Order: sequence, then C-alpha cells, then structure tokens
Amino acid sequence: MTNICFFSGDITRGGGTEKVSTMIANALAGQGKYRILVLSLVEQSGALFFELHSDIKHYALGDRWITPGPGYLKIIPKLRRFVEEQKIDVLIDIDIVLDVLSIPAVRKLDVKIISWEHFNYKYEMRSWYRRQILRYSVRRSDYIVTLTEEDRETYMKKTGRNQNICTIHNPIQEAARRPDVKKEKWLITVGHLIRRKGTDYLTEVALRVLEQCPDWKWLVVGSGEESVFLEKFIEKHQLTGRMILTGRTEDVNAYLEKSQIYVMTSRSEGLPMCLLEAKALCIPSVSFDIQTGPKEIIEDGINGYLIPPFDCEEMAEKLKLLIYDEDLRAEFTKHAHSQIDKFRLENIVNSWNQILKAVL
Repeated sequence: MTNICFFSGDITRGGGTEKVSTMIANALAGQGKYRILVLSLVEQSGALFFELHSDIKHYALGDRWITPGPGYLKIIPKLRRFVEEQKIDVLIDIDIVLDVLSIPAVRKLDVKIISWEHFNYKYEMRSWYRRQILRYSVRRSDYIVTLTEEDRETYMKKTGRNQNICTIHNPIQEAARRPDVKKEKWLITVGHLIRRKGTDYLTEVALRVLEQCPDWKWLVVGSGEESVFLEKFIEKHQLTGRMILTGRTEDVNAYLEKSQIYVMTSRSEGLPMCLLEAKALCIPSVSFDIQTGPKEIIEDGINGYLIPPFDCEEMAEKLKLLIYDEDLRAEFTKHAHSQIDKFRLENIVNSWNQILKAVL
C-alpha cells in the first residue's frame, strides 16, 4: 500500500487550512487505497479540532513551535528519520514553507514532494523568507497544487514552471439546512480574527450598516489577536448586542444556517473556506474582490456581490440593498448553489487521485 503523509505546521489548529487538509486526508483514507499519516511540526493542543479518520495516525516532530529560520535546521534530520521509518512514498506539504524542510530531508530518497499552496503567489511575495522558499520549491518540488486557476496562471507566468502544476479547489462541505431552523436578521463573518482578515475594514462596514439597520445584528465567529480591537470598537460605538463576538466554536453551521448574509472583508486569501461554507448553506455572500478566491465562488449580481477591494462605502451600500430588498435576497439564495459541482468533495478527491497516480 502506498504511504502518503500530510505534513502540517500544526494539524490540531482549527483554521480553514487544517479543516480542508483533514477533509482530503479522511477522504483518501476512506478509499482504502493508501495508508495515510499526518505529521505536524508541533501539536500545540492536546486534542484535534477536526476529527481524523480512524485509520489515520498523527505524529509531531516536536513539542514547541519553531519560527522559520535557523531553528529549522535541526528538524531536517528528524523529518528524514520519520520518513524512512514510516516508509513514506509521498509527502504532501500543507503550506509551501514546509518545503524548505521536506525537500532536503528526502534528498536521495525515493520520496515525492507535493507542494500545496494554501495562500497565493502575491501573498508569498510579501515576505522575504516565504519568497525565497517559493523560488526554492518551484525548482525542486515534484508537483505544485494551487487553490485557484488565477493563482496557477500567476505561478506559471512569474516562475516559468509549466509542468506538474495544477489547480485543485478546496472542497465544499455540503450540509442541508434544517427546515425547522428560523432565519434571523443576521449578517455573519467567520474566521481567525487577525489583521489579514480585514477586521479594521469589518468595523468600518459594520458601523455604516448597523447604524442604519437597527433591527439587524452582525455575528463575528472566531477568535484571535484582534478580538480586543473589536471589543473596544463595540464598546465605543455602543453596539453591544448588535455586533456579537461569539468566540471560537466547533459548530459554525449553527450560526451560519440562521444567518441571511455572509460578509468577508479579508485583505488576502487562498480559496476561503468561509465563502464555501456559506455557499453550501445557500447564503448570499458579499466580499471584497481580492486575489484570490472570491471570484471563483461568488457570481457578482447572481448569488452575491464582489466589491472593489477595500471600498467599505460600496460594501455597506450593497449590504443595505440586500437587507432592504427581501426579494433580492431570496433570488440570490436561490442561485447560491450555482457552479457548486467543481467544489464537491468527490470531484476534489478524484483530482488528488490523479496527481498521486502521476507522481508515483
């Protein structure tokens, strides 16, 4: 049986990257064709946030987080020993930063490296060390997987790599909305509360909307370093009970299925799981038209709106339009599942099977 290892920074985290990685690993394990393992640099939590298939064992190389840099050097021999002991055939790096460990670790071994881009080329170029790792990875990885066609084309154009590079979207986790669940007058945003997710833009838009739509509430689901900033904003503008911070939750759908409009204000994304989750539950979405992701999920004017990046005034106007026009919301809801097939898990897994067949 082919031994495939998903290599993660920390698989116990509750982010979108960990969620989609777990979904793919579980689906591959369920086929019975491969032996699937998960390896983390470190597992900072004592328990997995997303459940792994019963046949999947997970391991960690250490017990303390190591920031990319010289500290990575001592990890390479540990990784090599693990690969040899577990007889790994394919190492799937969940984040290209890990390529700087896996590529030298498997030198002269018959092990294939799949570099799985979870952000996008433009994001990688913003950081000196990520930029250097991308250039290293492009020359030495056996296969590169991007989340969007837009990003694949950018990779090819900017790096000159034209072979063994393809797009595989994040899968949608389909869940039928329970008919007995009543829709509330809620807007909702889900995600890690960090600056990259545009929490400052979120407050600008929320203030414009909530002041003029007093019977609506805005739920912010997630946790992170920007929580204090949001708490102070709510207190300053007397929005207690109107803008609600739920904190981290394992049951995001419990909030999503009651909500009527999804809002994303991120500065950058790969292929945002939050928009896919909203699409699965037929929720109209409004998002900044950033690179990359939103335009591959939202059809502007059909099941949501794509807003010029960081135009908070325009986003607020479109949200108020949806709030005031119940028929328009219903029309967008009806078309929310448009083009959903390309995100269905079975189609995504088929694409992964094709890549694994190509590299082995």
